[in-house]
Amino acid sequence: MRQAYSTARITKNKGYDGKFFFGVKTTGIFCRPSCPSPIAKEENVVYFETIFEALDQGFRPCYRCRPDVEVTYYNGNVNGIFLVERALEMIYDGFLHDHNLEALAVALKVSGRHLRKLFMDNLGTPPVAIARYHKALFAKKLLLYSGQPVTEIALASGFGSIRQFNDVFKKVFGKNPTTIREEASALMPPPGSHKSLPEDGPLHNTRLLLKYRPPFHFQELLSFMRLRAITGVEVVTETSYSRTFRTKRARGYVTVTDNPGASALELRIGCDDIRCYMEVYNRVRKMFDLDTDVSEIHARLSTDPNLQLGMTDGQVPRLPMAFDPFEFVVRAILGQQITVKAATTFAGRIAKKAALHTGDGFPQGLDAFFPDPTELLSLDLSGIGLPQTRQATLKITATHILNEQVSLTPNQPFEHFHRDFSALKGIGEWTVHYVAMRGLGMKDSFPATDLGVIKALTRDGKAPTKKEVTTLADRWRPYRAYATLCLWNQKK
Repeated sequence: MRQAYSTARITKNKGYDGKFFFGVKTTGIFCRPSCPSPIAKEENVVYFETIFEALDQGFRPCYRCRPDVEVTYYNGNVNGIFLVERALEMIYDGFLHDHNLEALAVALKVSGRHLRKLFMDNLGTPPVAIARYHKALFAKKLLLYSGQPVTEIALASGFGSIRQFNDVFKKVFGKNPTTIREEASALMPPPGSHKSLPEDGPLHNTRLLLKYRPPFHFQELLSFMRLRAITGVEVVTETSYSRTFRTKRARGYVTVTDNPGASALELRIGCDDIRCYMEVYNRVRKMFDLDTDVSEIHARLSTDPNLQLGMTDGQVPRLPMAFDPFEFVVRAILGQQITVKAATTFAGRIAKKAALHTGDGFPQGLDAFFPDPTELLSLDLSGIGLPQTRQATLKITATHILNEQVSLTPNQPFEHFHRDFSALKGIGEWTVHYVAMRGLGMKDSFPATDLGVIKALTRDGKAPTKKEVTTLADRWRPYRAYATLCLWNQKK
């Protein structure tokens, strides 16, 4: 592995950015493989699997290649340990802002000692240190790309005080937050300006850049989402995606547009509690599939003639995940054996029936929040045209999710999700795989009985059997969800 990393570093191979980092012992700086700095001697170089290893060993990020800003580290190098992945997801969403390590361990149903051992075995860094580094890294993104005051950035990043923020930030980056912002103002102005954005009534506003690696087909994703937008909850225009949201900390909305000049999506968040920024940022990254190395998937699927017609400019499409997994579960159940348009209509009726109004400060068209499991259980679904059996399936599913008998985290084996979800009355194979694919982002899920998949694989008027479809799909493992997108695209 060292030889491969060494070659990538010497040749400044961008394809390895995010897959490893290297530090130079003589300078104490760590970089991404494609860093434009002069090539260091191999004997002076140490390699890291994660950005946290580099920080934990006292290396500071390079100011030329910005490995702490321009390269995404989200779950990129975890060795398939679902518990560690779930813990990272919770840390990245800010769980340790207002909980301690023991509370995290309890939420994961393990001891604190066992959790720490798993982190050391898999990442080489304890969870508390990762949380501390993550807060500093996220704060730097806000300093560079948003217009928030430094005091608000400290709070939004999970620091308990300005003093703690300054101490941690200076230890990680070697400079205080104000210096970073002043340097960034001259070298890399954010979208808009560094002036505070105007507030929409009671809502705080910020903007962030979410970097991606071109090519990125934003219009294709918008077209996919537009057909499925829930009235009152989502608005999709020719150039943007917007939706309402609620987290445990906040209520608000997001708007996402493309900034191709910066190779980034531009995210605007309006909310009543800025401590939600971290969680919302991560959700949007997942939603637009920004953390996937699509080049590896393309190499696996691009030569298959069954899939080539469904690619965009010769590229495998990205997997559009749901912002809210429970909302998508409802959508999937509504979509059983009916059209996308009909399912979208029913989802809009449920949102209207719930009457969870947004209030002041929200853009036009974003009038409602989608109900959560508790709210759905208390909702009378009669009068919206939904069959009684489908209503019963929704209520059963919401109950099992609330009772934690069905988990909606992506960090679980598909077999466990399939076992738990398919055990519910009214849930079939198509629904399980569809939720796994778009609700949880499980890359190898495959709805073999989907009509769009069957239609795309029909030859000379003869539709394939389920066995033929699944046998054919075996060659697309472990990326059958992306193969599904290619097959769906052929209907256009």
